[in-house]
Amino acid sequence: KQWYQRRVAITAGGFTEYLRAVQQYKDSSLHLLTLFTGSVDSEGKSWCPDCNVADPVIEEALNSAPECTCIITVQIDRTTWKDRNNSFRKSEDLKLTSVPTLIKVGTDKRLVESQCAKLSLVQMLLEDD
Repeated sequence: KQWYQRRVAITAGGFTEYLRAVQQYKDSSLHLLTLFTGSVDSEGKSWCPDCNVADPVIEEALNSAPECTCIITVQIDRTTWKDRNNSFRKSEDLKLTSVPTLIKVGTDKRLVESQCAKLSLVQMLLEDD
């Protein structure tokens, strides 16, 4: 069996692009995760303070993730996120209440806000099961 690690980056809070990426990878043998995080400026800093803390921890955990890991990163801009009726909040499948949120697609497993900044929790979510 061939294993590979892939990353799919989706920017600007594209809900349709997120759904398309999940559809593309969900039936594969990959462990599919999605990170919902705040968009970043030209200096690489997010408008979301928790995201600035969590993003490097998640990156570190990905370095030792199983080779069959696929992570879709969705950067949501502040204006989109502050809209209480945005698609990410209203989706029955997602029900996002905060960023950052790291979800193991197809399961109820997720980490939210400060949990995403704890290396041990992120590593547990990424583990091959």
